[in-house]
Amino acid sequence: MKTKNIILGILSLMTFVTYAQTEKSQKLESKTAVTELKVETENLDELKNFDWNMVKEMFEENDSEQEITLAFAYVNKSEIDKSKVRVDNFEMKLTGKTADLDKLTAKLKKSFNKLDEINGRNIKN
Repeated sequence: MKTKNIILGILSLMTFVTYAQTEKSQKLESKTAVTELKVETENLDELKNFDWNMVKEMFEENDSEQEITLAFAYVNKSEIDKSKVRVDNFEMKLTGKTADLDKLTAKLKKSFNKLDEINGRNIKN
């Protein structure tokens, strides 16, 4: 009888010990990154008055070495030609690292301002 109780006690103890062990779980941290922003418009004023702070907010979580692309497209659906020079469909696309975001946005701002000057001169003529 004592042997049965000892064996039963040992088996019970082994069962409880086996279920009490916990398995170490590895936490997987997945990082997401915004890698591309594409804006398409039919109005040149939207490109000129674009909110550049929004772009900084979009890419602020990225690593500084992450490759990003900024693309802006203009689609001219107007069939009326009011001036001698017509601004047709175009796309500007810049690629660089997140650390260079200020340089990329500065280049795009400068391009949009030049485009607006050219378009403004053509409308006046």
